[in-house]
Amino acid sequence: MLGRYGKNKILKDIFRKAVKVYRVNQFTRCMEQLENINSEATMYITDVGFERWARAYSPRKRYNLTSSNIAEAMNNAIKVCRELPITGVIDCIRGVLQRWFYDRRTSADVSIGVKDEKARYLMVYPITYYSFLVKDGDLDGTVDLTSKTCTCREFDMDGFPCEHALACSRLRRFSYIDYCSPYYSSSFLVAAYSGEIHPVGHPPEWLVPEDIASIVVLPPVGRRLSERPKKNRIPSIGEGVSQSRCTTCHRNGHNSHSCTYSRSSRPLTSTSGVGEGSGSHNI
Repeated sequence: MLGRYGKNKILKDIFRKAVKVYRVNQFTRCMEQLENINSEATMYITDVGFERWARAYSPRKRYNLTSSNIAEAMNNAIKVCRELPITGVIDCIRGVLQRWFYDRRTSADVSIGVKDEKARYLMVYPITYYSFLVKDGDLDGTVDLTSKTCTCREFDMDGFPCEHALACSRLRRFSYIDYCSPYYSSSFLVAAYSGEIHPVGHPPEWLVPEDIASIVVLPPVGRRLSERPKKNRIPSIGEGVSQSRCTTCHRNGHNSHSCTYSRSSRPLTSTSGVGEGSGSHNI
């Protein structure tokens, strides 16, 4: 969508807001604004299906993620080290994950601090011992700590206490950590990598079945191109592709080193104060 209609900054900002909002009524409001700006773009994203890109209609928990292709994110993150030996690539991936975990852990601490500060000023009205009505001056929220839900849907979708839930846990003097999804815990992270990967040993020691050993593997048919292999993926249909701009002729599609236009073909740029007032002056 951004590839087709992303040149309109207002439309792009409203679309991103529609992607991230939790409540259906907030999403509907964003869609009405998009309809007023560009009905064609609104029809396009409607035909795709709200459940495929909008958090408010997601059938499953997104855990504050809006990307649907983590492989592309990782591919872009390790692009600079893909030409290294395999051990170097593995170490690069480890470094990337180490940085990501630190950055996200830091941002999570900041996020909790901001939410907790806002929760101090919310009015909490108990319904039962574990359910509450929280007044925030806007759409409010009804929290159920037992089922870990809130009508703002942030608690439901992220698996992380929202401002309303933090205000309720503060009232009952509960620890907010008990209401975080277990997927945020270190024990679940360790369990994700609990499997063991063993070395395969030296090739002379391999026990290869006869039907496999008899197969002759030939090199691929075809000649490798002499040009440098591409590192970037091929953009999908509708994705915007940024073009380089030449600083010599100011045309798109190439840079100054590969520019084939003569200097005389440069577009003239006016300079303020130069050439103004030329002509005869009466003394």
